[in-house]
Amino acid sequence: MPCLADLSQELVLQIVHFLMRFDKSYEWNSHDSSGEAQAITSLSRTSTFFYKLLSPVLFRHIVLHNTQKSGNSVQYLAKSSQRTSVKTLYFEGVATASENQDNDDIRRAFPSSVETVMSNLAVFPNLETLILHFDLEKVHEDHFEDFFLQDDEEETEGQTREAEAKQAWRALQKQTFEAITSMDSNKCRELVVKICPLKPMSVFGSKKMNQLESFSFEIYAQGEGAGWCTNTLFCFRHYVEKLDHYFLDALTNVTRLTISGHEDGPVGLTGMYDALVPLKPEHVPKLRELEMRWYFIQETFVDFLKAHSATLERLTLSNCFCTDPWGILRTVDDWDVNEPFPEDVPSWHRFFHTYAASKPSALRYVTVVPKTFALQRDAEMVWVQKNWEDRGKGRRAFAYAEIDDKYGVLMESEGGNTWALQRAQDMEGWEELMDVVRANKEKLAGQV
Repeated sequence: MPCLADLSQELVLQIVHFLMRFDKSYEWNSHDSSGEAQAITSLSRTSTFFYKLLSPVLFRHIVLHNTQKSGNSVQYLAKSSQRTSVKTLYFEGVATASENQDNDDIRRAFPSSVETVMSNLAVFPNLETLILHFDLEKVHEDHFEDFFLQDDEEETEGQTREAEAKQAWRALQKQTFEAITSMDSNKCRELVVKICPLKPMSVFGSKKMNQLESFSFEIYAQGEGAGWCTNTLFCFRHYVEKLDHYFLDALTNVTRLTISGHEDGPVGLTGMYDALVPLKPEHVPKLRELEMRWYFIQETFVDFLKAHSATLERLTLSNCFCTDPWGILRTVDDWDVNEPFPEDVPSWHRFFHTYAASKPSALRYVTVVPKTFALQRDAEMVWVQKNWEDRGKGRRAFAYAEIDDKYGVLMESEGGNTWALQRAQDMEGWEELMDVVRANKEKLAGQV
């Protein structure tokens, strides 16, 4: 009878990769630590042959929790021959947020076995990506109000260090970053940080982070309850505005950067519930690929892009907005198509036009998604779909929105989007930028 083990290793691996396409349990990305290939794991347990053959697949991505048991398991793996298979380490940290915890609580938040692993990632010679996920949703259901809402003022450095000595959650964050920035021989090239912005950290970006080539910061939203969004928290705004001190100042060799806000906590504005991302022209000098998510376009962002005209090749704007200067409650009937856009408010046209005028010589790809936005026509909301054409003119919409000044809710402007679409000025700016992109591609093709 034919046996799977009788096939060549190449054919078996093709079958394995085919199974992985349909095994949803193996889906792995920077948003989920649960990617375990159930079908492949079961197959590897049938024989030594399959275990050895499939180990590079099974151990490509590993998960480390902040428990002594999990740390011991990863330490055991680090001493085995399978350590060379590890490409991604996903660290998920969970700790209580209550006040005045004893030393045992603090030690349990970052046990010795976990510290050993995180301080010696070089034992995984082929490690490429480190993902740090501080899962607040599981931690703070009982302690949210005491932990987040007790202070509306910025902490001093002394208060920060004192809190890190008394609260397991803040100790976990501090010790994690201390561990990864103390590494002398770590070859990890990509760092992903998923976190709900808390109180300040006492650990800032280290020069030892300069080995990174890719950095991603993702906000993990956590609202106050009763409808208030994440951006109503003082600590959210303060944390985002300190990203330069925490990370950006140290990213001297990064070529790929992602900064992601959240639907309940978009970033980029300056105001009551807004958090300005401190991207400065001197940051990330070798940047080639940039992705911004849930972000409001500001003039400072244009200055950052212009400073990277000679290096930035790919720009992706996902769920990004310009400010609606007249307010979301105006209907399309209130707009005059010829009404000028206020000079002091960034528009998509001004953003595209200004950036195109700087002649970014390296830029070859620009993506603005989604292409579906809320519109108002004949007093009813409709949706612009991909490649939607308005009266045969081939226009597309670029989103305008505001943040509610009570609950912090992101509110897209149906009337503003429709007005901007009808004026077509944003599309003109977009085409200006696309002309630059096409010229850069043609120039590059001529050099090949």
